[in-house]
Amino acid sequence: MIEVGRHIAIITTTRADWGILHPLAEALRDDRQVKLSIIAGGAHLSNRHGMTISEIEEAGFDIAARVPMPLNDDSAQGMGYALGSACWGFAEALGDLTPDLAIVLGDRFEILGAAAAALMARVPLVHIHGGEASEGQIDEQVRHAVTKMAHLHFPAAQAYADRIIAMGEDPARVFAVGSLAVETIRNQTIADWALIAAELGLDPARDVLAVTYHPVTLADDHGVAPVLALGEALALFPEMQVVITGVNADPGSSAVAESMHRLAENHPAAVMVPSLGHRRYLSLVKAAKAVVGNSSSGIIEAPALGTPTVNIGPRQDGRLRAASVIDCAETPNAIAGALTQALSPASQSLAARCETPYGGEDTCRQMVTALKTVPLDGLLIKKLRVADDIRSEADMDIGFKPLELVR
Repeated sequence: MIEVGRHIAIITTTRADWGILHPLAEALRDDRQVKLSIIAGGAHLSNRHGMTISEIEEAGFDIAARVPMPLNDDSAQGMGYALGSACWGFAEALGDLTPDLAIVLGDRFEILGAAAAALMARVPLVHIHGGEASEGQIDEQVRHAVTKMAHLHFPAAQAYADRIIAMGEDPARVFAVGSLAVETIRNQTIADWALIAAELGLDPARDVLAVTYHPVTLADDHGVAPVLALGEALALFPEMQVVITGVNADPGSSAVAESMHRLAENHPAAVMVPSLGHRRYLSLVKAAKAVVGNSSSGIIEAPALGTPTVNIGPRQDGRLRAASVIDCAETPNAIAGALTQALSPASQSLAARCETPYGGEDTCRQMVTALKTVPLDGLLIKKLRVADDIRSEADMDIGFKPLELVR
């Protein structure tokens, strides 16, 4: 009998990160040399956000620990309380489970709590999708903070690996493996849209748009005004069916969600679904004439599925883009113009053949190999590595001399 070599914990807090992590979780669960623990928290345990922990359980996974967080108050203070609760809950979970490695993905504020808990528990942290940018969000700072707390890195593109290394991380601990989401799209059969459309009360023969819009956490109104602009733009396309997915648990999410509900009510052929689940969401995106909104799925998944994206506003500023992504301002005319462009035969043809910058080779297998074989001894020790460091070895040996004050 093969002896279990590593105990690895996967931390997940939303439907979005679980959809990406799912194939990695399957591979680790099926590997006899690995003991897998799933720690689920945050929006997974929230009725308001679809109680998506059921998706994990229905996929056949046991939940080793549950970390509930107070997500009903989406004010800045309320989200601060939720972050503190995340630190507390993940600290308890990691203390009880004592894994060899803990895996987190992305840039959600809850992940900052998980990373801090792992740091204090002396559990080496593995970070997926680091090195990216989303300049209109607090996620930008969260992502880079988690990078500096992490000990192994799986960025989704070489440019992001280069950025992580430029931040002082050891190149030997950075594995540019591509995106799990893109590999999943390439390897799995996409669910039949006709069946899903029927479940949603839609006509599978009619054109459909996938709309996902999340709060812009650095905007004063968290992105409510752009939702109103989006509604005005979609009103110009009454013949299009529209599927609107739920809003992230971010600061300002209540106001944005309320605006999205009004948008759905005012459009003649729109439905709003708190959570489609990853499999059904991919089917929607593949069937859609365009993905509209400000979600990273429009940047990463949509191009891999051959669907044009209308990306609204600054939320995804700084991310690598495929040629099929059309950026636009947060005004009705700009959104309508971008959507008209996305629906054109030229854009549809371009999206069907364009390359995604997030592709990789054997992404999941490479991750599993690294997770099983990277030496654990000394992994907690991180040495800052900065290119073109002005300090010489002699400086480090003798200490710095005080600089003369320039008057």
